Amino acid sequence: MAAAPAALVAADQATAAQRPQESTAKDGVAPAGIHGILQLDGPWRFQMGDNPQWADAGFDDSSWPTVTLGKTLTEQGIEPYSGYAWYRLRLKPQQLQPGSSARGPSLELLVTSYNMGQLAVYVNGVEAGHSRGMTDKPVMYQSPPFVVKLSREGPDGTTLVAIRSWTGFGIPISHSLLDKVELGSPEDVADRLDLAVARHWDQHVIAGMIVSFLFLCVAALATILYLSQRNHSEYLWLGLMCLSVAVTGSVELAYGLALLPFPVFEVVHLWTGRIFMAVTLEFVLRFTGYGNRTIIRTVQVCFLLLPVASLLGFEQTYAYLSMSAEVTFCTMVCVLLYRAWRRGFREAGVMLVPFFMAATADSIDTILDYAAGRHWLPDRFASHLFHFGPIESGMGPVVYTVFLASLIAVILYRFLRVSQEEQRTSAEIAAARSVQSLLIPTQLPSNKHFMLESAYLPVNGVGGDFFQVLPLADGSMLIVVGDVSGKGLQAAMNASTLVGALRNELSHDPATVLDHLNHVMLGTGATPNAEAVASFATCLCARVYPDGSIAIANAGHLSPYRDGREMELSPGLPLGVIAGIQYEQATFQLTRGDRLVFLSDGVVEATNAQGELFGFERTQQVSHEPANYIAQIAQRFGQNDDITVISLYVASTAARVVNHEAVLSN
Repeated sequence: MAAAPAALVAADQATAAQRPQESTAKDGVAPAGIHGILQLDGPWRFQMGDNPQWADAGFDDSSWPTVTLGKTLTEQGIEPYSGYAWYRLRLKPQQLQPGSSARGPSLELLVTSYNMGQLAVYVNGVEAGHSRGMTDKPVMYQSPPFVVKLSREGPDGTTLVAIRSWTGFGIPISHSLLDKVELGSPEDVADRLDLAVARHWDQHVIAGMIVSFLFLCVAALATILYLSQRNHSEYLWLGLMCLSVAVTGSVELAYGLALLPFPVFEVVHLWTGRIFMAVTLEFVLRFTGYGNRTIIRTVQVCFLLLPVASLLGFEQTYAYLSMSAEVTFCTMVCVLLYRAWRRGFREAGVMLVPFFMAATADSIDTILDYAAGRHWLPDRFASHLFHFGPIESGMGPVVYTVFLASLIAVILYRFLRVSQEEQRTSAEIAAARSVQSLLIPTQLPSNKHFMLESAYLPVNGVGGDFFQVLPLADGSMLIVVGDVSGKGLQAAMNASTLVGALRNELSHDPATVLDHLNHVMLGTGATPNAEAVASFATCLCARVYPDGSIAIANAGHLSPYRDGREMELSPGLPLGVIAGIQYEQATFQLTRGDRLVFLSDGVVEATNAQGELFGFERTQQVSHEPANYIAQIAQRFGQNDDITVISLYVASTAARVVNHEAVLSN
């Protein structure tokens, strides 16, 4: 048992200053006057096995071997055993009379078990008290000290104290399950019990409780961060990781306070430990952005299935697999963080050392104990305890606290950095939307010859699609539809460059317009932002005359649909691919009532949840519908790119006359 903290030692010294020094019973004989606390270390009669008659005061135990409390059984020549054992000590009445400083005639025993040992105390054959798990069907609990009264005397005036001990079968016992027995007045025993409880809390409870509470607070913080940035799932898994540590710590505290039986603790602890490993791997995976998830998923499943081996009774197999799992876990976490750090992810480098220390916290104590046992290190390094006032802590809670501090620092730094990036992105999107208003007309021009309607559905708020409808002096309409490569602000800026060049273009011949825009894309035009345009863009330019005739030139864009049928056009190369290319121009004749539909590839490339494309066949089937209908049905199918649709309805009476004359001539 570890040494008491300084505050508790001072309390013991203060108690000793107020009463005579404690005494110790030797050879079963107690001093005649009891002052303070009497340590009943023995020798006690000891016997393995279980027999109810061994509680009787008249039972002859002279053939039993003797043991002294405070020493291991192996040191006293007794081999390890499992199950039940009995301890007996006979006290003579004249040796237990209260002294002049005693505060009352009655005496009590403070009985302390070792670890999970369960005890039942009999005084002259009658049970006087027992630990929580010592029932008809005993169960292993952590056993805090408990008090029993010495209220009975035997026929011969002696007092026989018999203690029945037990721990689960299959667990070898090399240390006496009866750790300490102390005798004194009720007031002294009560003080001693309070001191023992306080020492237990200081040594085994408070440090773990503080660490669990801190992890729970970080779990709450991570949840708040995730709610603020839903697209960063690493915060969610950070919260789950910290929650698993807090749950594991709470389970250990409940067991240490004898609130949870060992069988339940063992099963729960098996799963909480493996859940922590699986969740931590997921957090590190998402935190570092590691691409290959198949290996991680396989290891996670193995971790979660590992406790099954223990539950099925393969304890030796489970021990080997558990050790392998811990080594694998530590290695994978460190490798993922190290690789991320080498890629320039500084936060991963900051977390690497604390994460390694936390993952190996339990192993560090084992390694230090082993090295000290081999005399490779001084004994003071073995099972080192840290003292924080009256609180004692082993290596684990200290390492977890350091790890938690580094984790909080890294996550808050990451959150602030991501927030700044999102604010900058939001500003860029706002600027792009202002640019977008130049690319996408809100109102289309109309005249008595044509009826126009449009639909535009960007996939991410701002896209690279653009279109312009320019009414000309002769009553014709110049329609330009395009799609710049890339996404977001850069694509919108590149498209704005093309729109600016288009509006400054003096010629309204479709082929000439595309030739000029091609020069802009290649950076040979007179635009100030020519160096900022994208590498290429598809574009379609059409001029529709009041008499229904139409001239079209195409630079790699989708052909328009006329009354549900795709018009046959030479596709041509996109803008910005080859300098000096000559675009072909085709002419057609429209009639009154014809509907001409221009669209972007966002309609054709819409993809549903099963990975099926909307495709050209569906596009052709809906191409005679209004622009809004076409755009919405493609969006509902599964939009993954900007959708642009322009519909032109020919209402010109001149187109009808021309068509009539064409029919007569034929």
